Order: sequence, then C-alpha cells, then structure tokens
Amino acid sequence: MSRNFFMGIRCVIHKSRKSFYLLACSLTVLLISCGKDEVELPDKVLQGEINGQEWTYKSANAFLESADFIYKVTFLSTEESVSDPCALRSTAKRNVTAFLRFPEYEGNYSITPQLVNNNDVVVTFNANISGSLVATSGFMSIFAIENRMVFGYLQAVLDDENTVEGSFQIRLCN
Repeated sequence: MSRNFFMGIRCVIHKSRKSFYLLACSLTVLLISCGKDEVELPDKVLQGEINGQEWTYKSANAFLESADFIYKVTFLSTEESVSDPCALRSTAKRNVTAFLRFPEYEGNYSITPQLVNNNDVVVTFNANISGSLVATSGFMSIFAIENRMVFGYLQAVLDDENTVEGSFQIRLCN
C-alpha cells in the first residue's frame, strides 16, 4: 500500500479524535451548566405596608438565635443604605422580622403567633413604635437553599395596615 493511503487514514483518525474531544467537552459543559440553574423567583418583590406606611424589601439577613436552630430573619427595607446584609444585625428603621427553624430542604411554613411546630414562622412588623405587631395569617415558601442563601416567598398579614407579600433572598450570616 502506498504511503499516501496510510497518511490519509492517520489524518482521518486525527480529525475524528479532535471531533470526539470537542464533542465530549461540549457535552461536559452542557451538563455542568444544566446543573447550575438559577433559582427563579416570582416577579413580585416583597413589599406592603407597616403601620399604614408603604414598605419595600431591599435585602435580608438571618442569624442563628438558639441551639435548636431557630433563626432570626430581618427583612431590611430600601430605607437602609447597606451593601452587606450580614453587617447590620439590627436596625431602627422599619422592618419585618421572622423567627423560624430553617430546613435543609425546600418547604412551606405557616404564619402563627408562636413557634409551636417545625413548620411555623412568627412574623412581626416593626415600625418604631412601642412593641411589635405580630402577623396572624399567611405563609412562607422556601424554594431553594444554596451557598448560604435562602430563596422564597412570604405573605404575612395582621390587618389592612400591616401586610407584606412577595419574593425574597435571605443571606445566612452565621
């Protein structure tokens, strides 16, 4: 057989190997990118009224408060000028606070005046008045917990002057 025949076969094998590697790399990138979908939250950002005044969520932090994994979540408002929500453990500005036991998975919580069960949340409206106003109905849905971030939706109601609803992201600070 001629030398050109073997050179042609070698060239075809070399091109096939390149194509195979390119295909394998493309599939790997595709599979990796499919596993890292961004969490899609409903379009409505958490907002409502606190003590009859409009309130809009900007960011939220969560700090572990007890040994039985109860977290205090503070939903900070657009009135706050903070870039890192974990830098602001408490605030004097109007805010919404939630106490709950975070699960290790997605789930739903009921708004209640007291933490009784693992799927209860106590939500308070804080409006720089003496005492907090405690929500009596609503729900919290956790869609995902990834990289110390919690993604979800909250609806909390006390009355017409104290109600919030919308999507949020919470940074777990400790």
